[in-house]
Amino acid sequence: MHEYHKAVEWLNQACEEAKEKKAQEVRLLNVTFGESSGYSASVVYHYFQEAAKGTPCENARFHVTVSRTMLRCPSCGKVYEKKLLDYHCPSCHTEGEPTETGTEVTLDSIEL
Repeated sequence: MHEYHKAVEWLNQACEEAKEKKAQEVRLLNVTFGESSGYSASVVYHYFQEAAKGTPCENARFHVTVSRTMLRCPSCGKVYEKKLLDYHCPSCHTEGEPTETGTEVTLDSIEL
């Protein structure tokens, strides 16, 4: 259900920008989904399409960038990409800690 709320939030932002700039339609939303965000880009897009009917966003598309989950080593400070079932630092083999990278869900830009 959180995907629905994100879709409506982005729809409102895009429609407001179109109104402010006196644009007839929104063509593209550039969005980022972190692989550990818990969101599905395809589900957000589905809800967006449904909610956008009859608005300037009716024919808008998503350009999706997926950000990889990154970990930080508490021993040596190295930031590295999380691997499946392996959280250890490639430099010193200490178990890494989560960073914010890979958990984001953002509307980066709107193209009119």
